[in-house]
Amino acid sequence: MNKSRVQFRNPDNLPIENVNIPVTDNGIVRNIKALDPHWVEKKDLILYERPPSGAELVLGAVDAWKSKMDAYLDNLKWLLELEYHRFWSNILYHPTCMDMLVSFIQETNPPYISPHDSKDVQKLYEDIRRLVLIMFSRLITNKESKTQWMTKEYMADLIYDNFIFTIPILWDLCLIYGADNPKHISHLMNAVFTLQPKYYNDAVQALIFVQEAFKYIILQVNKDYESDEPPNLPETFKGFGEIRRPTDNKTDKITFSILKDLVIHMLDTAMTLRIFIEVYPKCVDIVMKTNFVLSIVQLYEYGIPLLYEKLLEVGDETSVLYTEVEGYIDLARSELIDMLKEILAAHKSAIFSGEGSVASSVEAYLSVMMDVLSERLLIKDYNACYPVSEDLEMLKQAYPDIDTVKTDFILQAIYSNLDEPIPEISNDNRVNNDHIEVPNTTDNEPGPSTDNEIPDNVREQSLICEVKDILPHLGDGFILKCLQHYSFNSERVINAILEDNLADSLRGLDTSLPIIPEDPLDKKYLETGIQRLNVFDGDQFDIMTRDDVDVTKIHVGKKKEKYRNFKDMLNDKTEIKSRSDIYSKYNIVCDEEAMYSDEYDDTYDSDGVAPTADQTDELRRPFVTPRALMTGRRDAREESEESEEVEEEKPAKSKMDFCVNPEEMRARREANMQARRGRGHRPPPPRNTDVVGKPKGQGQEKETLLNRDRKEKHKSSRGNHSRRQGAQWKRSQGMMPS
Repeated sequence: MNKSRVQFRNPDNLPIENVNIPVTDNGIVRNIKALDPHWVEKKDLILYERPPSGAELVLGAVDAWKSKMDAYLDNLKWLLELEYHRFWSNILYHPTCMDMLVSFIQETNPPYISPHDSKDVQKLYEDIRRLVLIMFSRLITNKESKTQWMTKEYMADLIYDNFIFTIPILWDLCLIYGADNPKHISHLMNAVFTLQPKYYNDAVQALIFVQEAFKYIILQVNKDYESDEPPNLPETFKGFGEIRRPTDNKTDKITFSILKDLVIHMLDTAMTLRIFIEVYPKCVDIVMKTNFVLSIVQLYEYGIPLLYEKLLEVGDETSVLYTEVEGYIDLARSELIDMLKEILAAHKSAIFSGEGSVASSVEAYLSVMMDVLSERLLIKDYNACYPVSEDLEMLKQAYPDIDTVKTDFILQAIYSNLDEPIPEISNDNRVNNDHIEVPNTTDNEPGPSTDNEIPDNVREQSLICEVKDILPHLGDGFILKCLQHYSFNSERVINAILEDNLADSLRGLDTSLPIIPEDPLDKKYLETGIQRLNVFDGDQFDIMTRDDVDVTKIHVGKKKEKYRNFKDMLNDKTEIKSRSDIYSKYNIVCDEEAMYSDEYDDTYDSDGVAPTADQTDELRRPFVTPRALMTGRRDAREESEESEEVEEEKPAKSKMDFCVNPEEMRARREANMQARRGRGHRPPPPRNTDVVGKPKGQGQEKETLLNRDRKEKHKSSRGNHSRRQGAQWKRSQGMMPS
């Protein structure tokens, strides 16, 4: 009898667990259930194997793996093409069907392993990976059509009793597919836990097992770890490979291979749980129930540092394996931090979305933070990556009734080990419609001045004014004492006074106590131990408290003046002579020969060539003998008069000739151009000033874009943009009536 010819009929649209299919065998009609071993195909299903690489990469190994995995891929396609009742019959009753699927999720590489070097191998692996995800998605689908479906209650028992889905399988699916398919895996997790609530208790037991595994890792590298009891792992457990069980012998050393297995197991577990919490945030209740946060803190505090030390002890820093294992420790460290972030993010999401009780979610968040504060390393690194003060500020805005004592304690505990001031949480309530309004600031915008930039007295007076605005009957001194006790937090001072829960040291103070300024004499008395009342107390001439008094500044009696009168002071040129060397450095006087040297390069002069010696003589004023030096001889006067007449015959250039003859200017420029051509000067090429460029849509040249930018910047210097300035210049030149 050919089973494939038997058609599935369900005219009443019953669930397949209640459907019987008539089958004729040698003339005998039998009714067989839709889910029965009768529908199992006699087909050999192979298991998945990881592709060879490294030392396993021998001649022909890749080809053999490809041929075998092609058959594995064909088995997956065959299984997916089966009808709904045949598919489930083979899943339930075929001896190797589920083993085929589980072998892939157990043998595939985790996300932190780089892909295979061969593109063909990687492509075949991705095809198998996609079909396996489709296969597990079909396993949680209870209805494919009107005639082929099963009830959710029956499917819940089916997948749980036959171990189709288990917590290890779900976690492996998170590790393999959670990084690049988070939405699909999130839907799968929600479907499984909603369909069968029994997985909740299984997850609790699985997390307890992980806690014991973390304790196991710590004991392997830290023999001084104080634990209440040894890890409660079964004697037959072989999940850590060749790792031996911890012994009481502290001299027993760990090998590099064992250390590598420990690190890889820790990394796999941390990454798996981080993705599991990310895609299924409801599991945070399981985390809180098992106190799993404490296990994370303990592993980070007592396991991570010792793993680095053991790696230095047993590893070779120059080897590739050493660098690889060190990178795995760093990655596991970041995964533990992100796991804590996802746990806190689940509580924050419930607070901001308003799901359930906001008060209980806030309390759960603070409870997790208090557990993390039990050790130092994890909260220190977490705060460096995700500042806790920002989260607390948002929580206070979303829930103003948050316990400020716990928030202040959390901040003080975090910043007690850091060289940073504790940030203050603002009071601005910016929560509108269940959303937090965060001010939009950039790094380039100047922000408000910090408290470190404000003087202490100004800051104290400002805080005192804030308190007195609410409680005006209190004295400034009393408020200052309260501010000093509460770390200058005006909110805490006001709350403590209004709620009447001041500290015992502040209850006995007078509430009207004023501020008494400090006496400088009392301060000097405390420093020196000498109590005096003198005008020279504490100054530079106080010989009672100083041993280095400059006696040259002390003069006894009337001091003799240096000059007898004002005339002597003006005649004293010693100060001028002492500064002559300074002015000599800025001397601008030079000879005419040096000014008009033949070696002078006048290439870039604006008015042409330099003037000749005759032209320079014309520019100078003729020498005239002063009257005081003239003699009484007539001949000398006559000679001077004749010389003056001769000099008057020469055309002297008047100061009023400020406008140069254009012909002379053109002649000079022509001579300058001739001189340049004689020295081999080449005129510069004409500059391209094109701003039109190519048609729109074809792109523009860089020079065209620069010309457009240059025109945009300098367009105000030409055209009709300077008409007022031009009119004023014309009026100043007499060209138009004013």
